[in-house]
Amino acid sequence: MGVLRVLTERELADAALTGRVAVGPQDRAATVTPEDAARTALTAFRDGLYYVFLDDEQLTDLSAPVTLRPDSTLLLLRLTALAGG
Repeated sequence: MGVLRVLTERELADAALTGRVAVGPQDRAATVTPEDAARTALTAFRDGLYYVFLDDEQLTDLSAPVTLRPDSTLLLLRLTALAGG
């Protein structure tokens, strides 16, 4: 049985300032190639495990061209299933 790690409001606010919120340590021992990382990211995108937004517009087509401006905002939103829901 695992241990549920819950962030306090302060921890959440501090992490949000860095642009990344994580609830626990991650194993960094394994070496991942760029090709493996890209393949995993594309599979997760197709499986709906995260959404991609560019300037408040959701990107749904991986082959569609996008226009980046110097002031563009990119948001990767990882979805997490809720227990019991």
